Amino acid sequence: MKKLGRALLALAAGSLLALALVASAAGTTAAHGKKVKNFQQPVAALAVDGNNVAFDLTARSAKQKSAVNTVLVWNVKTGKTTTVSGKKTAVVDGVGGSGVFQLAIAGSRVAWLANEGGNLESTDYLFTSSTTQPKERQIASALRSGDGGCSGRDPAGCTGAWLGGLVGAGSTIAFNRWTSDAVGHVGSGGLYTVNGTQTPPMATGTDTVQAVSEDGGRVAVLRSDGSVAVYAKSGSVQATVNPPIPLAAALSGKNLVVLSKGRKIELYNAQTGALQKTLSTHGKGGPVNLDVQGNIAIYSSNSSVRAVNLSSGKDRAVGSLPNRIAFARIDGAGLAYAAGGVRANYGKSTLVFKPMASITAAVG
Repeated sequence: MKKLGRALLALAAGSLLALALVASAAGTTAAHGKKVKNFQQPVAALAVDGNNVAFDLTARSAKQKSAVNTVLVWNVKTGKTTTVSGKKTAVVDGVGGSGVFQLAIAGSRVAWLANEGGNLESTDYLFTSSTTQPKERQIASALRSGDGGCSGRDPAGCTGAWLGGLVGAGSTIAFNRWTSDAVGHVGSGGLYTVNGTQTPPMATGTDTVQAVSEDGGRVAVLRSDGSVAVYAKSGSVQATVNPPIPLAAALSGKNLVVLSKGRKIELYNAQTGALQKTLSTHGKGGPVNLDVQGNIAIYSSNSSVRAVNLSSGKDRAVGSLPNRIAFARIDGAGLAYAAGGVRANYGKSTLVFKPMASITAAVG
C-alpha cells in the first residue's frame, strides 16, 4: 500500500498549479447578496466561521486529469479565496481510502482530517494551516489494521486507532481520538483541542466520542448510547439529553438542537438539558446537514436548504440547487451550502453563500 510520503514522488510538478488555476477561474456571481462559486471538481467537505467558508475540492470524479485535492478558504466579505493545504493533502485522493472527510475552521485557523489506506491498513491524518500564512502541518495520525477488510472509515475488520469528530468555531478546534476492535467496539477515547501543533486533552473516556458541534469553547458530543452531551471548556459535562434515536446535533448559545429519526427537531436548553419544544421538518428528502446559529436552525432536504425559527417554528426554504445538497452550514455571517457531490454532475459542484439578513428575513 502506498503511503502519503511515497505518493509525493508520483505527483507531477504542474498538478498543484493546475488546480490553483481551476479554483481561481471558478465562476463567482452575486445577486441580492447571494454569492455563487462553480467548480469543475466536487466539494468533499465544508465548514463556516464568520466570513470564512472553508471547503475541500476532491480530485475524485473530476474531469481534469491533472486535478489534485486541495483545501481552500473563501472570505465572502473580501471575495478572496486562499489555498491553505499543501503537498500531502494534494495526493490523498490517489492512495486509496476516504480522502479528506472532515473540515473545521476557527478564525484564521483551519484543520482537516484525511484518510488513506488499502485492504490491510487504514490511516487517519490531522492537518492544520492558517488563512493568513498558509502552511500545511500534520499534527496527528492514527493507524489501524485488519485481515483484508480494513479500508477507509468502515469500522468492520479494523483494529486500532481512529481520528474523527473534528469541530471548530471562534477560537476553538476540537477532535476525537479513540481505539476499536475488529467489530467496532470502542475501547478507549478522548476529546482533544488543537493548540498550534499540540493537542492537549479536553476530556477523556469512551463517552466523549464523537464530537459534532462547537460553540464558545463548548463541544456537543453524540454518544454511541444515543445520548447527547455538552462539554464545557473545562472538560466537565454541562448537560446531557436523551432524545429518541438522535441522528445529528448542533450547538449555539443556549440552544442545543437534535435531529431525531422520524423527521423531528428537538430543542433543548444547552445549560440545563431541559426539552423546550419539538418541531417537525419539511421537504421530501432528508433531513440532513443540521446546524444552528442563535435562534435559527437549518437543515437540507434533497436539493433545498430550509431554515426554521426556533421560537415561532416558522420553517421556510432559503436556498436550492439543481442537485442534492451535499453540505450546509450556518454561522453569524450567513449560510453556506454546496451541491454536486463526488458522483453527481460529472464532478462539477456549486458553492453558495447567503448573508444572514436574507435568512432571518425568510423566517422572521
